[in-house]
Amino acid sequence: MSQILRFAPSPSGFLHVGGARTAIFNWLLARKCGGKLLLRIEDTNRQRSTEQSIKQIFSGLKWLGIDWDDEVLYQSKRRQRHIEAARQLLDSGHAYRCFCTKEELDEKRKIAQQNKIDNRYDRACRNLPQEAINEKLAKNHQFSVRFKTPQGEIFFNDIIHGETRINNETLDDFIILRSDGTPIYQLAVVVDDHDMGVTKILRGDDHLSNTSKQILIYQALNWQVPQFGHLPLILGADKVRLSKRHGAASVEEFRDQGILPQALFNYLCLLGWSTGDDKEIMDRNEIIQKFDEKRINNCPAIFDIKKLLWFNSKHIGLIPLDKVMPQVMAWLDQNSYQLNADESDRFQLFVKLQKDRASTLIELNESLHIYFKDPDNYEDKGVKKFFLKDSGEQLLQGLFEALSKEDSALFVDITKLDDYIRSFAEKNSVAAAKIIHPLR
Repeated sequence: MSQILRFAPSPSGFLHVGGARTAIFNWLLARKCGGKLLLRIEDTNRQRSTEQSIKQIFSGLKWLGIDWDDEVLYQSKRRQRHIEAARQLLDSGHAYRCFCTKEELDEKRKIAQQNKIDNRYDRACRNLPQEAINEKLAKNHQFSVRFKTPQGEIFFNDIIHGETRINNETLDDFIILRSDGTPIYQLAVVVDDHDMGVTKILRGDDHLSNTSKQILIYQALNWQVPQFGHLPLILGADKVRLSKRHGAASVEEFRDQGILPQALFNYLCLLGWSTGDDKEIMDRNEIIQKFDEKRINNCPAIFDIKKLLWFNSKHIGLIPLDKVMPQVMAWLDQNSYQLNADESDRFQLFVKLQKDRASTLIELNESLHIYFKDPDNYEDKGVKKFFLKDSGEQLLQGLFEALSKEDSALFVDITKLDDYIRSFAEKNSVAAAKIIHPLR
């Protein structure tokens, strides 16, 4: 069945690892079932939302190769629609006006804390007579709109956690419209998801407490409730929620550290989801084919930077040489390095060798410095052990003189070059290691 999913980030910061994984899982599910992935920017908090954050979210998603269908929806532009839904809830008796002032609520909260009792709203305005309501309205008393939480319990079948039940007694009569007329997240997200036709919602475990309230709003408006799935959080190696102190936290930071988008995409897919086999290195088409929401784990995933670097090294190794050379040439320009025309083939061979060993693109580039300039210093221990002892310097000098007489084709065939060095060692009656180690 074709599904409509959405990714709805709040533009109050960068696209972090957890948000990127949520976007990836929604994208995979949409592409697997031939459905749609919609993008909504939840920018109703104008104090925290910034244009820079919106640009970074777009940039991070595009870098990861996550595209979306239809135009981007901005929640802030739908305020009147949200207010309309609040009025509908008021008219149907599922919501009520609350005239309690901020000072009154603060005082009630203070008393509750002092007495160590539940500090939820005491529902003072829930059953106000219509006469009293009309009188306050006539005097232009400000009011917020609260949802009238019914008795009973909420039940839903979570895609990841299975059957979930929440007793309504644990819920407050929560605000859906502030006294200044701006809608609260709980209302806005329900209205937007309904109007966008969203059928399935995958989001973080931290939204689980919101889901019960949102289901109540769906039911009160007689709207179809989408299917929910809550992804376990991503933790650092110390089992604490992943943050900047664990290393790069934003997608753009990983990009700047030389991580490939396909490597980060591949790794994040396997944080909380498994293919059912032991295969780890995959391209996105293979991941789409294997993706199954039923195989998403319900336990927190551990982010391991060393494991990510391993994934990155494998993906760097898979890149065809002609695809990596443009970024290498750009690096040469940045460092004012120039190649002679007859050096091109040998340099490409060197890039190929280093590409298969590098963990990041930055590491690959830095390994190329030695092609253009001698090291500033050598490791003392290595020099003493391999170069100064056992005639290491003399053997290398002899090797270089012999190589200078050979055809340049020898230098682009690693196997032939290795055989040549071993043959040279045999002719000089020494073990190959006596030449290989000082040469390295």
